[in-house]
Amino acid sequence: HHHHHHHHHHLYYKAPSVMSFPTPEEIKSIATSCGYEERREEIASTLFFKDVSTPHHHPTLMNVFYTTRGVMTKISHPKSGYNQLWRSDAYDSIPSLVAIFQNPRTHSGKGYRTMENSVRGCANCGELKERGDFSKNQWRKGPDLSRCTHCVIQQPHPDKQDEITASNSSAAAAAAAAEQQDIRRDFIDCDAGCGKSAPAIRCARCLTVYYCSEDCQRQHRPTHSPECRDINWFRDQHDSQEQEPSNQFIHQGAGMAAMLAGRRDFGGLLWKAQYWQGMENWEGAMECYKSIFDEMMNRSPPEQRQVLMGICRCLYEIGSYEAAASIGMGAIDMNRHFPEVHKYVALAQKASGDYDAAKRTMTRAVLYETPWDDKNI
Repeated sequence: HHHHHHHHHHLYYKAPSVMSFPTPEEIKSIATSCGYEERREEIASTLFFKDVSTPHHHPTLMNVFYTTRGVMTKISHPKSGYNQLWRSDAYDSIPSLVAIFQNPRTHSGKGYRTMENSVRGCANCGELKERGDFSKNQWRKGPDLSRCTHCVIQQPHPDKQDEITASNSSAAAAAAAAEQQDIRRDFIDCDAGCGKSAPAIRCARCLTVYYCSEDCQRQHRPTHSPECRDINWFRDQHDSQEQEPSNQFIHQGAGMAAMLAGRRDFGGLLWKAQYWQGMENWEGAMECYKSIFDEMMNRSPPEQRQVLMGICRCLYEIGSYEAAASIGMGAIDMNRHFPEVHKYVALAQKASGDYDAAKRTMTRAVLYETPWDDKNI
């Protein structure tokens, strides 16, 4: 039996294909074996755990988003503040998830970290570069074929992608705008999860989901169909929506502030944070967000996204660019289609001097975010 078990782990390391990602059941049993228990029932592909191995007023909380393999962690008294709360693509196997549960402070599971730190030569300029200097897609192509992000942006490949899209007339403008900007798909992956990059096919109905082949599109249909809407449906929704809450507040000025002053509940504090944001009092907003952070860990993903987007914006305005980008990535992972969810991540990357990363983020924004929204185009 022992031998068989060992072999099983081996398989996970060798072939991180789509099939080997831990299932919700496996994640729960890993959590249990590491001294965690579920602290509320699952919602929206998210599992909620807390550490019960040591008696503590503020136990470590961990949320696992098993479709995107993101992990959100709340550690009591973290020295580094907000930095290590969110990790995208945090694990790719059972062992790498176990490593995170065993030591939530590690920036990621072991297999993941050594991968991050490895170095290879760019197939184009020949320079030795680190893992972070390549897009995920380029890195996957293997040592002899990866082109570093700098080269990809400088000189895109000559072979143009052919767009296999039935361009319905009202969406044609959006599609044309993206074409005209020559938005390449090097930085996005096939949505069926096969790991291939630069997907040539786009869902002709919603225009925000991409596949490398018709096989992948077929295979993903049961997952995608329930949430796929016609682009015009989005457009109608958008036109009928009210203003963002923060804009509504500003007109009500001081009266609004007084009204919110007494509120200590999640909803009230969230409104208050957005009010301060609208008034450009970033520190005040940040205090409100901090006071609801623990409770946010138990809320629905849309509420979590709202808080993460707010914190990202405040950190950006305060000048904490790296923290802003890393928190903002969490919001993107929760809903990459949400209007302006990429914006302050890209601006933070740009402000910190990482122009390549900012271009990558905005390329994704154009492909994924709201092609029905004129502002986005």
